[in-house]
Amino acid sequence: WGDWAGGRMTRAEVDDYLEIIDDNLQWPEPMKSYMMASLREWGYADTGKEFMMLNMMRYHDELLDYPGAIDGFEGTPKEANYTYELGTKEIILGQGGYPAAWGEVVLGRNVARADGSAANTDWNRVGFARYPNRRGFFRLMADPEYGKQSAYKLMGAHTNLIPMEPEWVVPDLRIITGLLLLILFFAIAWVRALRRH
Repeated sequence: WGDWAGGRMTRAEVDDYLEIIDDNLQWPEPMKSYMMASLREWGYADTGKEFMMLNMMRYHDELLDYPGAIDGFEGTPKEANYTYELGTKEIILGQGGYPAAWGEVVLGRNVARADGSAANTDWNRVGFARYPNRRGFFRLMADPEYGKQSAYKLMGAHTNLIPMEPEWVVPDLRIITGLLLLILFFAIAWVRALRRH
């Protein structure tokens, strides 16, 4: 975790990745140009630190048809997005990333603001993925299998990606409790073994 993938990317490295990503992603315009420009700016400003990516998804009313979409897929937009999520898990894990939290929005589309007016959240699904650094994300997008799977995402949902460098992350207390109990178990076993000898 952390610097396992080499720390900060150089501008030349970002450009090399972007060339591969450009060939890899068969996305419609102007979406692709916007994504490539955003990736270039974000890559050039690389800090080498871990980050989390907030994914906010809004399902299309019907499957988006564009050149490069998956022919013959007959599911719903929600099913297309789910196919993408299943198809990219191993690729994300292979780059040191992992989905930290993922789920359907349960408040509905309209929530109340502090002043009492309605705010349209307009999102159906939200997720946080954690990555060791930006290089891991660039490697993800440069993976040929990711290029294939991303078509399901585009067919099924409009997605906003918002990267952030976490200032603090509270670990899951169940994991900490489990580790403490495991340490206690081995400590008791060790003490009992010493008493027998």
